[in-house]
Amino acid sequence: MKMTHLMFLIFCTLIYACQNFVQEKQPQHSVTKACSTKEPTKTVTINVDTLKDDLVSIISAIRPKKSYINIAETAFWGKYRNMVNSDWGVVSKYKIKPIKHWVDSINLAIGKDTNTLFYPFAGADFLYANSFFPHASNYILIGLEPVGHLKSPDSLKEAILQNYLNKVESSLYFSNKVGFFRTNSMRTELNQAELDGTIHLLSFYIKRCGYSISGIDYFLLDTLGRVKEYNKKEAGKPYAVKISFCDSTLKTPQSLYYFSYNLSDQYLKKHKEILKFVSGFGKKNAFLKAASYLMHTGGFTIMKQYILDNCSIVLQDDSGIPFRSFNVDMWDVKIFGTYSKTIPLFRNKYQSDLKAAINKSPYKGRIPFRIGYNVNHNEVNLIYAIKK
Repeated sequence: MKMTHLMFLIFCTLIYACQNFVQEKQPQHSVTKACSTKEPTKTVTINVDTLKDDLVSIISAIRPKKSYINIAETAFWGKYRNMVNSDWGVVSKYKIKPIKHWVDSINLAIGKDTNTLFYPFAGADFLYANSFFPHASNYILIGLEPVGHLKSPDSLKEAILQNYLNKVESSLYFSNKVGFFRTNSMRTELNQAELDGTIHLLSFYIKRCGYSISGIDYFLLDTLGRVKEYNKKEAGKPYAVKISFCDSTLKTPQSLYYFSYNLSDQYLKKHKEILKFVSGFGKKNAFLKAASYLMHTGGFTIMKQYILDNCSIVLQDDSGIPFRSFNVDMWDVKIFGTYSKTIPLFRNKYQSDLKAAINKSPYKGRIPFRIGYNVNHNEVNLIYAIKK
């Protein structure tokens, strides 16, 4: 008996119960690994949402295929496209390609790992998450910045649309240049009438990294961490979004979940649903970058311990979990780059034990890309910890 595509996808979902989490309504967590059955392998082609994909194409300065062609033919969008293409050429040359080459050259497991990537304190940073972990089935990003809503370009007057696109490019400039978002700047830049949250920058990066959009769904969580349908009238502004996407083969689905959450102990004690949601994904890796050394203080111990207890791999710079927290009996740790000091804003977060360890590391020396706070004094460090 032949199964329809829909029946096949449902069957695959049941097979991969390791990513099982109870949900009441759409959107559902994606099961993104290939299904193994006794029947001959069947090919599932992912359906691209052409309208949403073309909308994101306008934002990311890529010519749309069907919708919004009138906008793509305007002089101001052509100018925007040239500006973004120029910026992206620099990003690709000095960040994406060097990162991927570095990951491959030292044979880091993350280069082929399809596990879920957990990235707290991330903001809109899909770019680096994807560059280091390109094959992650699911990306879970959390930041203080609001989610926001994408608006149809056709609904905006030309002057407003031009201003909006210029703000998108401006908001990405600092991260593209030095490798991290400035939290205070993001609070201002992502709380504007049109540019009202991270979804604009997240979708820009997803499209620019070569993916097609297959869905954008807003949702809420109940107290058990289960997905609830988002209702504008009842919920007000959304605090979570799922962006579904795929590569050019249309064969490998991937998903990004973004939450606007405060990750302090005080908040997490009252809102346990977010970590319950994350736990539903099973095996996970963690990525931490430009995390303001928050887990070096007593106010973020829940998040620090959750990562140490639940993640198989942690890749971070010195601003993430304190180096001393990686117990050598539990973690195999490799340290890359150089480290001699912190930037003045975080001078009291200097780690002398990390300095001693990196000086003895066989991997010490220059890292061929700029990332993290310490690029301000021409240093980059990365801690790569694998749980034993």
